[in-house]
Amino acid sequence: RNRLRSVHFPLSSHPFPLQVPMNSLFLISLIGVVATDELLSVNIVIRHGDRSATSGWATPNSSTILFRGPGELTDAGIDNAWAQGKDFKERYVQTGFIDKRFLPSEVYVRSSSVNRCLMSAASFSNALFRKSAKDHAVVPPIYTKDVDDDGLLVPLLTCQDGWEDVVARFNLSSTVDVQKTALVAMMMTEWPSACSTVNPGLIDAIVSELPNKLITLPANYKACAEGPAKEFMYKYIELLAGAGDHYNEKRIKRVAGLLTTELLANFAAVSNCATTPCPGQPKLRIYYTHEVNVLAISHIFGVLDRFNGVTPAFSSALVFETRRNASGTYVKASSF
Repeated sequence: RNRLRSVHFPLSSHPFPLQVPMNSLFLISLIGVVATDELLSVNIVIRHGDRSATSGWATPNSSTILFRGPGELTDAGIDNAWAQGKDFKERYVQTGFIDKRFLPSEVYVRSSSVNRCLMSAASFSNALFRKSAKDHAVVPPIYTKDVDDDGLLVPLLTCQDGWEDVVARFNLSSTVDVQKTALVAMMMTEWPSACSTVNPGLIDAIVSELPNKLITLPANYKACAEGPAKEFMYKYIELLAGAGDHYNEKRIKRVAGLLTTELLANFAAVSNCATTPCPGQPKLRIYYTHEVNVLAISHIFGVLDRFNGVTPAFSSALVFETRRNASGTYVKASSF
């Protein structure tokens, strides 16, 4: 996976306020990378691995190949999450930042309780640490909450307020089921010409199945999925998240407000700690979530441009390293 350029922003000597005005987070300054500094903590926000579409199949063989059913993690998703865990093992475990034996005080893993997220978190974590004496994987505990009670990692999209801009844009009659009616309106008015021979109802299927090496998409499906469909999905996810061109403070707070608050608290806790490592503060925190949340967090921390206008790929990761050097403490944000 390619690493894109990093954004650095300084932390003051005082904790960030936990109720942060949304626009205050955009005051991010680019500063030079300092080679000799100290890594204090790492927070990672990751989209789940490759899944099947939540509805529909792109080919007659898709349902057989993607045998776990709609919306579930695929074998490719399991393998890619494991490979990503191995990459992060090289970065943080093999360098000695995290103990290779796994210490519960050092690592905290939190996941949406949706199957594809939990399975991704397990596969990722499986690759992180040294195996036991009998060659068994050492997997840290994965914390979660019921999907209907998880405002941290499951996008809250069912509220009927905060959609006035969407209703006005697409001339909808009400905010009831606005997520679905807005998608239908977008398909009617903004469907890419390059996808004119593709049923709009298959957009999730063709985008989800495109990376799968066992599935051969028809040429028109492939041409649509490789670019225009991903751009269309990006616009729709932006709308759901209240991010980017569809910025809406109420929606983006509902989707990512709690996670933003937790991340800022994590940064501040180690920044203001008198010792390193900081007692009671895990050095590595991993949050497994969904594309809507990843896009919202990217907007809030000013790194939305990393996606280049296409929907976040499976296993897209935002990495926040809290670091300290002679000039003070700062957070380095990278995307993988």
